Amino acid sequence: YKQLISSVNELVGRINGRFGTVEYTPIHFLHKSVTFTELVSLYAVSDVCLITSTRDGMNLVSYEYVASQQQRHGVLVLSEFAGAAQSLNGALIVNSWNIEEVSAAINQALSMSAEQRESNFNKLHKYVSKYTAAYWGMSFIEELKRVSLVADELAQLPVLPGALAASKFQKCGDRVRLLVMDYDGTLSATRPIPEFARPSPLTLSTLRRLAEQPNTLVYVLSGRTRAHMHAWFRGIDLGLVAEHGLFYRHPQAALEYMQGSPGPSGPLDDDAQEREKLADGWYTLAQHTDPQWRDTVLPLFQHYTERTPGSFIEEKEIDLTWHYRNTDPEFGLWQANELKMNLERVLAHLPLTIVNGDKTVEVRPARIDKAHALRTIRRDLAKVDVGFVLAVGDGRGDESV
Repeated sequence: YKQLISSVNELVGRINGRFGTVEYTPIHFLHKSVTFTELVSLYAVSDVCLITSTRDGMNLVSYEYVASQQQRHGVLVLSEFAGAAQSLNGALIVNSWNIEEVSAAINQALSMSAEQRESNFNKLHKYVSKYTAAYWGMSFIEELKRVSLVADELAQLPVLPGALAASKFQKCGDRVRLLVMDYDGTLSATRPIPEFARPSPLTLSTLRRLAEQPNTLVYVLSGRTRAHMHAWFRGIDLGLVAEHGLFYRHPQAALEYMQGSPGPSGPLDDDAQEREKLADGWYTLAQHTDPQWRDTVLPLFQHYTERTPGSFIEEKEIDLTWHYRNTDPEFGLWQANELKMNLERVLAHLPLTIVNGDKTVEVRPARIDKAHALRTIRRDLAKVDVGFVLAVGDGRGDESV
């Protein structure tokens, strides 16, 4: 800290010595406490407020400056590493490590037209005047009330006894038993890299035993690619759902049940007709999706990957996923929230869904998820006498199933 102060004093002295005159001092360096009245006065008379923090929380200085600029409509230049950068639309956002970018922003702020300054200020002032401390306080209280009600509901959620499930399974008789299981977080621990998410020998053995049970159909649902799913479960007669419902495949046992019934080759309703048959028994539910949206999303993902150490992009056949499990927890979450906001602005006119997953941000076609795929599977099995259905998941994303 002492070294920093010494360096700043040296730079201030060098600049003032070169550009200052008897009547003019370019830089007034106030390394001392000032009263709140003096601080507000400085806010009010300034043309530009420059905030270049490299890591910051909320940063109330930016809010105080906007509140003090109702007459002059000063320009706010704000570091992207400040928490306020995510909400103050109208500020000039800069990377405080990039000297050229900061310099250009200062020049832009000083040369900005009066009309543009007023337009930017109106955006800032509208936000600052609405989201006051009282507003946030009430929001927190309301959210606490809502969470409390949700917790009460969860506490009342009945637990499914294993013995009861086993009994129902065994008493099903000749009727078909349908087992639907989520993969990541349920059958396997969530892994940061897809190649490390391979199922354990115990998991494979258990799934094989279930699939070999008479009158039993087992489907595994996952966000992984169909190539991974096919490789991991080769040799086991399982139904597979890949990329959160964008692709699915029936087990051989299900195809035998559907022979002669309106299944994959029979008449389908309008929703089911949106699918397309692929090789190796796979179907896709996203055949009408324009893949050009990836050209818009991928550069944005790459931008945040470069700025977030430990993050990486997983490109699937259709989905695009940005992983930040291996990043600094706070910074990764911060970047993920900012990325989602930018995606929402860019993709607002496209039929896409932006999903905040477990340390992931994923973009995929709208209206297609695991539940949609399962509804299609149930339609294929419409003429099959299903007497028992068990769905197993691990999170909120599986509740729709």
